[in-house]
Amino acid sequence: MSKRKFVLGALFGAVAGVVAGVLTAPKSGKETRADLKKKANELKNEAGAKMMTSI
Repeated sequence: MSKRKFVLGALFGAVAGVVAGVLTAPKSGKETRADLKKKANELKNEAGAKMMTSI
């Protein structure tokens, strides 16, 4: 298995875990959406940084 496939799989697994955790948390819908948006932006920034270092 290539290193790239492993990283993509790990990233997908992390995102799925975060989404599952946030959706099962006892928060209001507004708070949950805000948390999802914040975490999605963090993950997007991390992925962008990793892509830039691998180029």
